[in-house]
Amino acid sequence: MKPPRASFYTLGCRLNQAETALIAETFRERGYEIAEHGSPVDVAVINTCSVTEHADQRCRQEIRKVRRRSPSAVVCAVGCYAQADTATVSGILGVDYVVGTDGKYALAQIISESPRPSDASGLKPLVRNQGLRRPQQENTEAGERMAPAVLVSQRPDTGEFDYPMAGYYPHSTRANIKIQDGCDSCCAFCLLPRVRGAARSRSMEQIVAEGHELVRRGHKELVITGVNIGTYNCDGKSVADVLQSISEIPGVQRVRISSIEPSTIGDELLDWLASSPKACRHLHLPLQSGDDAVLSRMKRVYTASEYARFIERAKTMMPDLGLGTDIIVGFPGETDREFDQTLRFVEQLPLSYLHVFSYSERPKTAAAFYDDKNDPARIKERSERMHEVATRKKQAFFDDHIGRKVEVLFETVDADGWRKGFTGSYLRVGIEPETVGENRLANVEVSGTTPDFCVGALR
Repeated sequence: MKPPRASFYTLGCRLNQAETALIAETFRERGYEIAEHGSPVDVAVINTCSVTEHADQRCRQEIRKVRRRSPSAVVCAVGCYAQADTATVSGILGVDYVVGTDGKYALAQIISESPRPSDASGLKPLVRNQGLRRPQQENTEAGERMAPAVLVSQRPDTGEFDYPMAGYYPHSTRANIKIQDGCDSCCAFCLLPRVRGAARSRSMEQIVAEGHELVRRGHKELVITGVNIGTYNCDGKSVADVLQSISEIPGVQRVRISSIEPSTIGDELLDWLASSPKACRHLHLPLQSGDDAVLSRMKRVYTASEYARFIERAKTMMPDLGLGTDIIVGFPGETDREFDQTLRFVEQLPLSYLHVFSYSERPKTAAAFYDDKNDPARIKERSERMHEVATRKKQAFFDDHIGRKVEVLFETVDADGWRKGFTGSYLRVGIEPETVGENRLANVEVSGTTPDFCVGALR
C-alpha cells in the first residue's frame, strides 16, 4: 500500500516557513510522503498569514486552488489568519480543518485519528489548550456539507513552547530554527500580539538539539527566527547566547539572523555579529517610517535619529554589512510632508533593499480606530515612489559588488536556468549551473547585474 501524501504551502514570513517545516516533520514521522505543493495529495496544509489584507486574499485564493487540484484531499487552513478571523476561514468552501496558531503541531495526529471532520468528535483532548469549539453542520450554495472542525484557542500563548523535532526542508541549503514566539509590544498596525500571544522563548537545549539534527541532514546555514527574536530570554540566556551556541555546532558554516527589532539589539549581539567567522553580516531592521510623528502614532519605541545612529554604528563596525528594512506607506494621518520626510530619510540610509507595504487596516488594532485615513490612490502613489527608491538602493548594492570576490552558498537551479545563492550579506548571485552543485559554498567574482541578482563566475 502506498503511503498517504501530504503537501504544504506557506504564506508570509520566515517564521511561518519555520513552522510549516515543523508541521511537515510531524506528518513525515507518521509515515506520510511529503509531496510538492500542487500535486495530487491526501492532505493539503496551508499555513496562513494575516499581516495585510492582501495576505488574507491570497490565503482564500490558495485554499480554493488546493481544493480544485485535489478534490478529495483533507484541506487544512492553519496559522495566523485562521486564528485572527476564524469565522471567515471556516466559511471558505472546501476547508476541512481550521487550526489556530498553537494547535498546528497536533494536526498530523488529529488527521491520522480523525481524517474527516465528521469523525472528529474526539478532537478536544488531542490539543494542548482548552477553549476549542466545533461547529455544526451548515448549508452552502453547493448543498449541505459538514462544517470544518475548528481548533482555535482563545489564548494562543498558554501551551508548552518546545518542539522535540527538527523542521523538514527537502530542497533548502538554509534551514530555519524557531527560537521565540509572541510579542509584548503594541505597535498600532500589528495583529501579531493578538494572534500569537505574549512573548515566550524556547529552551536553549531544544534549539541546539534541532540545530544538530539540521546539520546532520546536510544544512550548512541556520537562520534563527521568531516574532520578536531580540527579546529572547530563557534561563538568563539572550539571543546572542543562542547565536553563539548554534555557531559552535560542528558542521555549521553560517548562522543568520532573521528580521529583528533595532531597539532589541545590544552590544553583545553586535559584537558577535562583527567577530564570529560563522556570522552572516546581514540585518533586517524594520523602520516602518522615517518621520518621528508617524513613528509615535505607530507606537514604535525609537526615533528616526536613533535608528540612523544605530545603522551608522553597525556599518562602522562592519562595512560589508547588508541592511534591509520594512516601510509602511499611507499610515493613518501620514501627511505629504511626513511621507516626504520618510522618503528623504530612507534615501540617506545605506540600505541594501526595502520591503514596501501599503498600509492595510487590521481589525482590532489601535490604528483601525484612527481618523484621517489616507485614500487608496494616495497610498498607491506613495508606494510607487518608495518602490522607486527601493529599486535604486538594490541596484546600488549590486553595483558596489562588481569586480569583487564573494562567498556564495548555492541553492537549486531556478526556472530561468541560473544556479543562484546568497552571500552572507544577502546579496543574491547567479552563475552557470554546471559549474557548481546545490548546497555548495564557493567563491565567485561578480561581473555584472540583472534587475534581480548579480552575475558571476567561480574564482
